[in-house]
Amino acid sequence: MSIKHILFDNDGTIVDSEIIGARIMLKLLAQHGLHMEERIYNMRFPGLLTRDIIIALQQEEGFIAPANFIQQIRDEHLAGFHRSLRAIRGMPALFRSLKVPKSMVSNGSIQHVEKCLRMVRLRSSLDGFIFSAEQVDKPKPFPDVYLFALEKLGLSAHETLVIEDSVTGILAAKSAGIQSVGFLGAAHIHDGHGQMLWDAGADFVVADAEGLTMLLKKKGAV
Repeated sequence: MSIKHILFDNDGTIVDSEIIGARIMLKLLAQHGLHMEERIYNMRFPGLLTRDIIIALQQEEGFIAPANFIQQIRDEHLAGFHRSLRAIRGMPALFRSLKVPKSMVSNGSIQHVEKCLRMVRLRSSLDGFIFSAEQVDKPKPFPDVYLFALEKLGLSAHETLVIEDSVTGILAAKSAGIQSVGFLGAAHIHDGHGQMLWDAGADFVVADAEGLTMLLKKKGAV
């Protein structure tokens, strides 16, 4: 059956934001005594909510977050995004050229996704909806937000295709029964990440927007 709707993750798939968030987090962690390599951080925590990353660091590294740590992160994110946020190379042209509707499905808030799309001038090209983990009980890697999207769109899993950059997102899509494409075009992606996406259950893995365009052409979506 042909694809009727494409479900895009936002951070690290449309906008090159994961690298900004990672570097902000690493800077703040170092200020509080926890030093970690960027590559190691990106391998361990792609696609996770900030609160879950902090919990993991508390449990695994003994990190003690100061009371205002979340607010520090938010303030730094706001400044960093306004200064540095860009669309991933080639993705705006692809996003605008799709023949089928597309929606966003993110662990980030609706407000965050809205802001990202507006900053890279893609909000007017979104002909579907923004679905967020804030609308469901559990974020990715649980399937809740994808199942919620399917319900609201009135579509079955085999009528959609997910584009994700993280193991977290691929696991969520797989648990929801949706075919998924692992995307490697963002700046935070490290060697070996593609194999991690295959291992998580990705049905396809593409290196960049060009590779994704070729795949979607074969599926009649471009």
